[in-house]
Amino acid sequence: MTILIKKLNEVLRGWANYHRHVVSSAAFSCIDKYVFEHLWRMVRKRHPNKSKRWLYRKYWKAAGRRHIFSVIEKTQKGIKKTYRVIRTSSIGIKRHIKIKAAANPYDPKYAAYFWQRRNKKGSKLLSALSAREFRAQFA
Repeated sequence: MTILIKKLNEVLRGWANYHRHVVSSAAFSCIDKYVFEHLWRMVRKRHPNKSKRWLYRKYWKAAGRRHIFSVIEKTQKGIKKTYRVIRTSSIGIKRHIKIKAAANPYDPKYAAYFWQRRNKKGSKLLSALSAREFRAQFA
């Protein structure tokens, strides 16, 4: 079961990261519903004589306010490790900021524009060359 969760998380995370730059919250919720339905179907086949309540308590553990499909595995040292299926709707949607059509990163007159773009996006790391160019231009 843990191998299934690992493989499923790889696919879901890759798909969600690829599509998170477009309007995709509705698609993410559809994917989450699809994954839930298929996991539920698999668990029902695996335990045909168990009640729905038992299945839900066994496989859907609380993580915050939501219940997420998870499996607890004991390691050799007796430590319990929990594997959870990620929810694609929990992956944040990140929009791209458009660049001015005439802006050229190699043109010194646009150095201030690109410096402000890097700072506005929350980037704390500036390359030494661009910071030096900025100070030289406005000093």
